[in-house]
Amino acid sequence: EKLMGDSADKHSKDLMALKQAHDKHATDLAGVRSEHAALPQRMEYIEKMLGDSADQHSKELMALKAAHDKHTRGMAEREEAHATIQERMVYVEKLLGDSADKHTKELKTLKA
Repeated sequence: EKLMGDSADKHSKDLMALKQAHDKHATDLAGVRSEHAALPQRMEYIEKMLGDSADQHSKELMALKAAHDKHTRGMAEREEAHATIQERMVYVEKLLGDSADKHTKELKTLKA
């Protein structure tokens, strides 16, 4: 009887410990489930934020491309309106040459 009583007491204690562990596990599981219940809302929020951000970046990129195209057209127009360095040098050399020839003639006239 003593052996049976000791065994029953041991089993009773083990059963109580198991019930306590089960209750703790059930409580922990309920907490985890409540967190997971918010997961779909969290994902929806993140997806919305990413979508909004992508839309904003897309608009800004389109505006940047439009500004770049406008700038490129403006540069092309300026290139057409301005003479090249070679053309400018020819003009300056001609101007200086004509001026030098004129001064030489005037000096000869004054000396004569």
